[in-house]
Amino acid sequence: MKNFWGYVSNGEYSVGCTGQTVYLYDKDNNEIKKYKDIIYAYTPMISPDGKIFVVKSSDGRIAVYSLESFALIKKIRYTKFGDDDGFCFSPDGQFFINIGCGKDSLHSAIYVYNTSDFSLTNRIDIDDKIMVHHIEFDKNTNSYYVYYTPRSLFLLT
Repeated sequence: MKNFWGYVSNGEYSVGCTGQTVYLYDKDNNEIKKYKDIIYAYTPMISPDGKIFVVKSSDGRIAVYSLESFALIKKIRYTKFGDDDGFCFSPDGQFFINIGCGKDSLHSAIYVYNTSDFSLTNRIDIDDKIMVHHIEFDKNTNSYYVYYTPRSLFLLT
């Protein structure tokens, strides 16, 4: 198998990202398909129901693929500023939550998409003193956790 920047498996399928290419494998590690739909594609995630997978690029794009037809479903440009912050699915798979740059590269935003058509259902702009990095759902507490850091400005001379 190749050296991947990002890799995920659900037992049935595996997805690996090299940056320029996304590879899909079956449970026996046979290559099913290669995708070159977005550049800087480093991070994959498979939906809880195993019907789709999403790949996030570090240039502000998301690609959504079907694990039933193995086809690209949708490409989304959510910001013009590159980033590689976290994302997750809701536990029932009805929503995809993505962290990215908001109005500029110094502001974070949380984007919520409906997975039936990947339409944007909500965008939450975050205070400019906080930089949001990661989001995940904890099944034990039935809660989302958002990891962030306080932002400070430095003047380098």
